[in-house]
Amino acid sequence: MRLFSAGTTFNDVRIPFPHVCITGFAARSTLDNLRREHPTATPVIVGGDGNRLRLLFDERPTLSPQELIERSLQGDGWSLQLAYERDLHDRQQQRLKELNAPEILIRHWRPPETVNLADIMSQPWPEQPHPPTALSCTASIDTVLIAIIPTVRPWEAAASFGFGGWNACPAPWVHVAYAREWSARFGARLLALTHDTLEFEVAHPITSRESALAMAAVHAHYCSDTVSSTLQRAAYLLGAPLWRFWWD
Repeated sequence: MRLFSAGTTFNDVRIPFPHVCITGFAARSTLDNLRREHPTATPVIVGGDGNRLRLLFDERPTLSPQELIERSLQGDGWSLQLAYERDLHDRQQQRLKELNAPEILIRHWRPPETVNLADIMSQPWPEQPHPPTALSCTASIDTVLIAIIPTVRPWEAAASFGFGGWNACPAPWVHVAYAREWSARFGARLLALTHDTLEFEVAHPITSRESALAMAAVHAHYCSDTVSSTLQRAAYLLGAPLWRFWWD
């Protein structure tokens, strides 16, 4: 297995980290091997399709990884996400006013409605789905890249990509803050990051319905594109060793 140096081009995309190229079938075992070979770094699967890699790497983040980490430490994921959404809303509304937009488009910002978990708990618990135990790429013969990120703390890895800040996807520092919290609480570790998807391995899965429901409410706000039902997400989270998020 060849380790390519940072700056090597793959599918006409410059990869800014040391990396290896393998098939999806071999991704998980290779990831585990790289952890042992590089104990002071964090390997992360980043996909292999040229267009998707271009979306991930062509536009470099405006903030450095260290700046994103520092900003992520200014609060928990939930509060940082609310602050980001309010700031984004205020800037959009100001722009609409400058364009003399119709009054119907000018709206005050409102935080998300509080979820009544007790009411949801009183509903029939759905049949527990079979949560995924394998990463998305592992059923493919296509080539994928695993980047070696220079941090011993897996939760910091997302900061190196500057992932987020488009459509309904939260700002990059929000992802870092949530990754830090989930690492501390559940032993969650970022394994895969593509241009629109995050996948976390969870060392200590949720074991109670109450905890699953509380976390499902967080996930529903964090990634509404993935979570269409808080109750269904709670059933998915119960005992799940892998958390997957996708943004449109």
